[in-house]
Amino acid sequence: MPRQPRFSKDDIVAAGLRIVRTSGFDAVSARALGKELGTSSSPMFTMFKDMNEVMDAIRTAGEKTFTARMEGVTDYFPAFKEFGLRLVAFAKEDPNVFQMLFLGKDARPEIAKSVARECLGSVEQGYGLSPEQANLLVRQMWPVACGIAALCVRHPEDFPEEEVSKTLSYHFSGIMSIIKSSKEVEDVKPQLKEF
Repeated sequence: MPRQPRFSKDDIVAAGLRIVRTSGFDAVSARALGKELGTSSSPMFTMFKDMNEVMDAIRTAGEKTFTARMEGVTDYFPAFKEFGLRLVAFAKEDPNVFQMLFLGKDARPEIAKSVARECLGSVEQGYGLSPEQANLLVRQMWPVACGIAALCVRHPEDFPEEEVSKTLSYHFSGIMSIIKSSKEVEDVKPQLKEF
């Protein structure tokens, strides 16, 4: 009768996520997982086909953490503002997981984009926008929220919550007034100054 494994897949994935949180995604290895679990690296390969499968499971666990943080975001008005605030808070509080999900070489931004798309309906109804206008608003706000969140990974102290809220409001108000005016924004091209 084969010996029962001491660790489940969930134990291994949880250990991997702990490593990501403390040292970053690149620190995850079979040896590091074994050390975190107090064993050799061999249990990983009785549960998983290879390290790629382990890493994929860790990313999926990170996505679940993010999804749980975004739960109920569309219950707020405006939903996209709540989404932006939560996205920035997630980057501040769980910077290595944020980096793994959204900034790494194998980033998975689809998970955040799907939440942003959920906010579209709220934007349409709440502001009387057409689907095209709501989509434009979200497309313009998306890089602002993501940019602030990405900056918070390294320097969270530079962006207090009140400032993040005000910045999102400024951008939202500016974009909304342009959309409501139905005017095209001039694409200003930089030109070399003549002296």
